[in-house]
Amino acid sequence: MREVVEFRMHDTKGEIVGLDSLLALVPDNNWTWSVLEFDGIGQGAGSLGYAEFREKVGSSPQGYVMSWAQVREFAAGVRQCFDLLLVAARDRRLLDPERFAAGDFTGCLMVLTASDSTWWTVEIDADIDGASGLATGLRTHYGVNTE
Repeated sequence: MREVVEFRMHDTKGEIVGLDSLLALVPDNNWTWSVLEFDGIGQGAGSLGYAEFREKVGSSPQGYVMSWAQVREFAAGVRQCFDLLLVAARDRRLLDPERFAAGDFTGCLMVLTASDSTWWTVEIDADIDGASGLATGLRTHYGVNTE
């Protein structure tokens, strides 16, 4: 079962809700993170330029795999996400390209999706410690009405 939180990418003041501010609400972790899709404005991960990063994301069946520290560094360099699919798993072996290709993210602890520069969707595995607290924190922080 998953907790799903969806909210607009632009807050009530017209500011963009960036990946960095979104990830700031996620507790430190030792999960394996992977960017499966990315289109946006900003720097790629590590020392990669934007085009080179997108190429690496698309050329690996497991996406561009990173640690928590690396994903936070990547997020800090992204000014805006047009489209993003970012997943987290306990172990790299759970990053299953065949399931991902079918849109099945079973085994992922979190799935963050940016859609068309308009919406963020955050899916949280209900079995992880603090899942409901994280979902509640996201809803509160981004003014998501639960009705």
